[in-house]
Amino acid sequence: MQAEYSDIMIKDLRYGDSFDMIKVADTEGNEATLKYGASHTVLFYLSSSCTGCKDALRFVKRLQSVFGEDNLQVLLLWSDSIPVSLIEEYGIALKNCFSTGDSIVINTPTPTAYILDSKGSILYYNSDIKICMEKLYMQAAEEGLGEQFRLNASRYLIEHYEISDFETQQIIYFCMEGCPDCAAADDILENDDRKDERSLHYLYAYNDAEPSHERDEYALFKLVYDIEWYPSFLVLQSEEEYEIIGEIPVEMLIEELDRLAGRF
Repeated sequence: MQAEYSDIMIKDLRYGDSFDMIKVADTEGNEATLKYGASHTVLFYLSSSCTGCKDALRFVKRLQSVFGEDNLQVLLLWSDSIPVSLIEEYGIALKNCFSTGDSIVINTPTPTAYILDSKGSILYYNSDIKICMEKLYMQAAEEGLGEQFRLNASRYLIEHYEISDFETQQIIYFCMEGCPDCAAADDILENDDRKDERSLHYLYAYNDAEPSHERDEYALFKLVYDIEWYPSFLVLQSEEEYEIIGEIPVEMLIEELDRLAGRF
C-alpha cells in the first residue's frame, strides 16, 4: 500500500553523511546493505518515472567500462520501485540496484549522482551529472589512472562501434551540430580521394538534441581524451594505440590523417 505523505521520512543528506543511515531493499524487496568500492564509488539516485534517469541508466555501462570494475563501484538507488526489466535491458547487474521503498525520500532531484568514500560517506553530489563526472574523473586522474581510462575507453568504443578492421583508418569524430569548423571538416573529408579508406564514427556533443545522433553522454569521452575543440578526431590504430587530432587548421586535416596512416 502506498504510504501517506505524512508517513514519508525526508532525508536531507549533506557532505560527510553516510548512506548507511538509510534503509534500503534489493530487487526482491529484502532488506539489504550497500557495498562500497575500495577506491571510488558513485551512487545514482533515480526514479522509475524520471525521463532523465533513463539517460543515466544508459550511461552506467559506459562509465563502468571506462573506469573498470576494480577502480569504480556503481550503485543505483531508486526512490520508488526498481524497474528490473529496464535494468536488464541496459546490462546492469541487479546486485548493485536498491530502493528506499515508499517511506523514505532523499531531498534531492532525480537523477542525482553522489561520490562516496569507502565507508559510504558523501564526498560530493550534484544533480548535474556532467559536473559530478568531472569531479570523479579528476580524483582518479590524480592517482595516475588517466592513461588506463583512455585505453579502456578505446576498447569500449571499438566494441560499441563494432570495429574489427584496422586496415581501414578508424576515426571517432567528435563533432557538434551547427559548428562551422565541423561543417568545414565535413566538406574536406567528403571530397577527399581517399575517403573510402577511412571509417568515420560520429560522436556528438553531450547536449545534442537530435535523438538519432550518438551522443557523448555527460561528456565522458570529451573528459577522458581531454577534447577541447570541435571538431576533434580520435584515430584508433589498434586496441592499444590511438592518436588524437585536436585544434588544427582544417586544411591540414587530411595531411595529418595521412601521416597517421603512414602515407607521406
